[in-house]
Amino acid sequence: MMVRRALGLAAALLAAGACDNGKRHLHPEAGRDAPPPPWWQPELGTAKDWDIQLVNPIDVSATRTMYVLDLWDLVPAPTMLDYGDGDPVAVPMGENAGKLAELKGRGVKVICHINTGAVDLDEPDARKFPGYEANPPDRPDPVAAGSVIGYSVDANRPRTRLLDLSLAGRAKWTKYMFERFDLAKQIGCDGVDGDHNDSVSLETPTYSGFSFSVSEQFSWYAELAKQLHDRELSAGMHTANTIPDLVDTTADDFDWMMIERCGEYAECDRARPFINKRRVVFAIDYDVDIDGTPTNETVICGRQQQAQISEGLIKDLALSKDKRVACSP
Repeated sequence: MMVRRALGLAAALLAAGACDNGKRHLHPEAGRDAPPPPWWQPELGTAKDWDIQLVNPIDVSATRTMYVLDLWDLVPAPTMLDYGDGDPVAVPMGENAGKLAELKGRGVKVICHINTGAVDLDEPDARKFPGYEANPPDRPDPVAAGSVIGYSVDANRPRTRLLDLSLAGRAKWTKYMFERFDLAKQIGCDGVDGDHNDSVSLETPTYSGFSFSVSEQFSWYAELAKQLHDRELSAGMHTANTIPDLVDTTADDFDWMMIERCGEYAECDRARPFINKRRVVFAIDYDVDIDGTPTNETVICGRQQQAQISEGLIKDLALSKDKRVACSP
């Protein structure tokens, strides 16, 4: 999921305002009589009992209010993604086929995890992204001309590659990404946890292999929320907390926030714009810190709670079924 971000971005790199998606969702402060949106918006205190599992095998036998699971693993039957270009993509039945229907039958919300700022080279649709090859260039080699597939997320995930989030770059691949959203809607996901959208805030501004502005990254977050809401899917902002003003600028567009390692770095208050608007913040800290040292769970949970985050967990780095500590106040 997340590598340690550099925090030294200049404050002058501010954002273009979040766009009005034409289907503005309403929150508690909009008025008691305001109609709810047609997608799920968790209310504070109602989603504490949740879990995220992104590696197999998963275990969803526990009664939870929400599970975050991998989209491709949930596909219930072989499916074709048709882009209208005569070159459809065959998506195989997922390893956890049937789990989504099982969970929905139990009244559990299912949020589908999707790489929205990256592509894994083993994902069924990876070949549609311009520049795809079995082993595209990685740092320090330059990205191939015309490619939107950049450098690996980190050394432990060499096949998960960051995408070109510039406006020009996005014009080449968003139709493939939006087909993923259509698939999520088709199979019954309640919402999407979109990951790896914050590459401009990694170790250097060109960590992804591309050069684009903070403003362009802001606009991608706003576009994500719009596209998900257009499909009546709940939209989560994921790991946007390291860019000055980003959380505040786009908090109105998203239904909830997913934040990582905020307890470890004493940064949980960066979720304040969501908390102030009474939107749920799902916090994930890990049982080992970024350097591999075991974390102090009491300290981690205390920092989450001090920031008024009530939906916080401590998980293992793999985000498996094997570790789950709830930091409930």
